[in-house]
Amino acid sequence: MDLYTKLTSCMEELSNTFTSRMAAYEEELKNAGTTEASHKSIASLSRDYTEFKCLVWKTMSALKMQVELLTLGFDRHEMASRRQVLLLHGLPEQKDEDTMSRAVSVLTDKMKLGNVSSLDIASCHRLGADGGKTRPLLIRFQSYSLRSDVWRSKTVLKGSGLVLSEFLTKPRHDTFVAARKHFGVKECWTSEGKIVILLPNKSRRKIECLAELQQLVVQFPMSATVASEPGPSARSPTNKTPSGKRPKRPAK
Repeated sequence: MDLYTKLTSCMEELSNTFTSRMAAYEEELKNAGTTEASHKSIASLSRDYTEFKCLVWKTMSALKMQVELLTLGFDRHEMASRRQVLLLHGLPEQKDEDTMSRAVSVLTDKMKLGNVSSLDIASCHRLGADGGKTRPLLIRFQSYSLRSDVWRSKTVLKGSGLVLSEFLTKPRHDTFVAARKHFGVKECWTSEGKIVILLPNKSRRKIECLAELQQLVVQFPMSATVASEPGPSARSPTNKTPSGKRPKRPAK
């Protein structure tokens, strides 16, 4: 079921629930005027209040789901607009720099992509306001295929001080940071705008939002870093005596 079908279904369910419940209350009010007891008993009021409270919580849950679906839909739309963008980190800023030529220089000289020219780049500029720190260079490519070629060649920059990354939305970036903190830096990376996690059971999971990460954290509460950390028995030599000294070797 796609995003919009889920949203429509949720709205219809919510509308039907309210309609049926209000109809039941109206019918009950009509019958109350024709019976001898015109006032409800305390027990009846308590029951109705409990039912109404459950209805309110169900409604709040449905509204929360709708907000999450709308947020995810907007986030996916935003990521689609960044599909042909990569960020280059670690390139020192220069006064009155020509960002386009500097980007091409990195791609051709350091990454050995000799067929790339300024015509292959739609736009190139520093990301964010100048705050004294080196800002990443945003590179928007003319074609997605070239962007993919550059992304696949990013390992060439290892040891150069330069790093390529995908231009994630803030919710995805926050989710990525939280995932690396829990599962470990080496176990998390991004691909096509999605966060890929190598789980402790050696399976891979692609996620897009914090809610999906929270489900994985519940399933795997111990982080990969902590889980792989050697215990006391692994760190301590096993061939020592209780006094801490190594036993003497038998004389030959």
